[in-house]
Amino acid sequence: MKLFLIGLPGSGKSTLGVKLAELLNFDFLDTDASIVKTEGLTINEIFHQFGEEYFRRLEESTLKQLNHLDNIVISTGGGLPCFYDNMNLIKSMGFSIYLNVSPELITERLYAVNDQSRPMVKGKSKEDMLAFLIQKSAERTDFYKRANLEISAGISPEEVIELLKEKKIIF
Repeated sequence: MKLFLIGLPGSGKSTLGVKLAELLNFDFLDTDASIVKTEGLTINEIFHQFGEEYFRRLEESTLKQLNHLDNIVISTGGGLPCFYDNMNLIKSMGFSIYLNVSPELITERLYAVNDQSRPMVKGKSKEDMLAFLIQKSAERTDFYKRANLEISAGISPEEVIELLKEKKIIF
């Protein structure tokens, strides 16, 4: 079983993913962290040195390499489901969960921690960050809505597991 967590950057995919993996006794993988480790560069450095197209191809390649894995929770980069045939690939490989969190709440979260390693945060004001997230939400929501399950902000990992049991995704 592969559980894919998708949603806007800052929606809590990695935080929830780590907790879900722990509760399910699954492995956890963050596609962005995997790319950083493989490339030896931060996401910002990859974007700056090679451009977005190169990064999106790295995401696609990383996704395809996950096919042989089992019992894993995968946190995808925010844009990963929206490029190439990635969303279809995600759905063919496992069960996808869309973390639907408002751009306003994400802005508050990201601004509070001021994580400069994120390309979308680096050097942006709170207003610019919100505008960016609203734009990304408009561009990406149709892709995210194709997930097998949609959950909202504030749901606990235990509640997610109960939903998955109700839907007979896990036992």
